[in-house]
Amino acid sequence: MLRTRCLAVLAVLAGLGLAARAAESSGENLVEVKLALPKGDTYIRGATDPVLDLVAEITLTNTSEKEKREKATVTIERSEFVGVDELAALEMSLRKLESKDAVLNAIAVVAEKKKTKVEKEVMPISPKSVGVAYVEPELGPHDVISFVITRLPEEGQAVPEGAKPVIIPRDNKPDTISLVDLEPTKYLAPGESSPAYTLPVGKFYRISDPGLYSIKAVLKQIGNNTKPSRLAESNEEKFRVLPFKVINQKIEELQNNWDFYERGSPAFDYQLYQVRNTNGYDEIYWVQRLKVNGETRWEWERLCTVKAGTQAQLAHLGPGKLAVLAMQAKGDAGLYTLDFNAIGPKLTAKSIELKEGATPKLKVEGGAPSVE
Repeated sequence: MLRTRCLAVLAVLAGLGLAARAAESSGENLVEVKLALPKGDTYIRGATDPVLDLVAEITLTNTSEKEKREKATVTIERSEFVGVDELAALEMSLRKLESKDAVLNAIAVVAEKKKTKVEKEVMPISPKSVGVAYVEPELGPHDVISFVITRLPEEGQAVPEGAKPVIIPRDNKPDTISLVDLEPTKYLAPGESSPAYTLPVGKFYRISDPGLYSIKAVLKQIGNNTKPSRLAESNEEKFRVLPFKVINQKIEELQNNWDFYERGSPAFDYQLYQVRNTNGYDEIYWVQRLKVNGETRWEWERLCTVKAGTQAQLAHLGPGKLAVLAMQAKGDAGLYTLDFNAIGPKLTAKSIELKEGATPKLKVEGGAPSVE
């Protein structure tokens, strides 16, 4: 009984060893996902899209060893047969030997003489090279990718204990690809990278609040058992969304159809809009959420004019604080700072003379705005 149990334990241990080796070579965790933000790390909001020009470049890399394609020359050891006469002579000599070791040594000498080496070209074997089939990532009615976009606290901003991360929801959720979907697959060869897939994240995720965010991609059909999601995940990048939107309409159109431009009721506390004017120039308005007797009210106010064909520049100065530089209709420029931490934002304004043909640029150093 004891012998039987020991054999059973040995069999189980051997099976586990084989399983471990099989898992090691089964092609798990092969795909590395790289995410990049090719248009920088600061964005404004789109006229109807949540964020303008926020695109993510996704590149997949097969991390297994590159396949060896060229033939390799190997040396093969062969043994010739022992002839009848040679065998008879060997038997005669073995009879004269008294010890077992001497007999074995004599046989080994004959066997060594019969060995020959031959060089041969063969196709190489690449046991550590594994190909991967995948569906091209896209954002649309069918896709195999999702983005985890998280609102981050500002520098120095305290996070309440136990607070859950704020995850940005997907707008127009897709149907996940299943086995019956006829989506063509691509082949990712060992050691190779896919083309860079450019995906319009700013159109499909409802980012309305200004602030700092992080983003990473998750591939739904490629596994990785080292990740909490058990799926292949990309690196994480950070970006900032400024509370500014350019709309090629008058302020009345924006206010009357606000839900259309914001994809629903506004969730932010403040925003700036550059809108058209019938006098041949644009204007900037700010809007701020006010709570009066438990009810929400929105306060709108005109900030300044903007020269036709130009767009105001914005910069982040701190939580709730902005700098605005606008080339104005009368020919100069205006540099403004707004602090939305107060009810009715604290405002400073400075007029800047411009040389003919000059294009000013907004610059922020140490939290202070300047024009160059």
